[in-house]
Amino acid sequence: MNKLSLLSQINLFEELPMDELKVIDKMSDMYPMKKGTIVLNPLKPMHALFLLKKGTVRLYRSNEEGKQLTVDLLGDGNVFGETSTFSLHDDDVYAEALTDVYICIIGKEEMESLMKKSPTLAIKFIEILSARLREMYELSEQIALRSVRYRMLALLLKLSERFGKRTNQWQTIDIKITHHDLATMIGSTRETVSATLSQLKKEKIVQKTLFSLKIDVEKAGEELKGSIG
Repeated sequence: MNKLSLLSQINLFEELPMDELKVIDKMSDMYPMKKGTIVLNPLKPMHALFLLKKGTVRLYRSNEEGKQLTVDLLGDGNVFGETSTFSLHDDDVYAEALTDVYICIIGKEEMESLMKKSPTLAIKFIEILSARLREMYELSEQIALRSVRYRMLALLLKLSERFGKRTNQWQTIDIKITHHDLATMIGSTRETVSATLSQLKKEKIVQKTLFSLKIDVEKAGEELKGSIG
């Protein structure tokens, strides 16, 4: 794969001129990684930014019992990792490749030097960080004020936007995700999530098979707009 072409499709770099992309191309390394690879491990910290060009990565925490709690799912063009100045996630987060992935890695010194030289890059990074913080605020607000059903529909719509394939009103969420993953992402339990999905399936808002999950985006969107809980 052409690394320069891949870099231009990373959301952090999409507005940069070609000469700046060429500088980043020279200072970054691209790695193909197999499904199941632990890309980021808090026990072996790497102060760097990871640029996900192709594939799906799961961010998760591990509690004292060793249970994995999914924080987020990232697709093509996303960025994760940290420098000493900015962080796109908490310090205790793992990153696992859910599919085969292509990832570029830029060290913290190189990235911070780039941001000092390129106002466009610095502003874009702040925009991404702000969007992540806004998502976290909205989720905490939903957990405090909204029902599990509301939170489930909101999450499924978000995932369908990131990973979905549209067929008429149905959007297929084209990633492997468990009920436990969904539960930890909306602050609920696996049992409650299973019951909620069963009800949504009965109401023909969700279609679930062994390998895929589909959501009627029009019905789900209308319900969220009209919901008070």
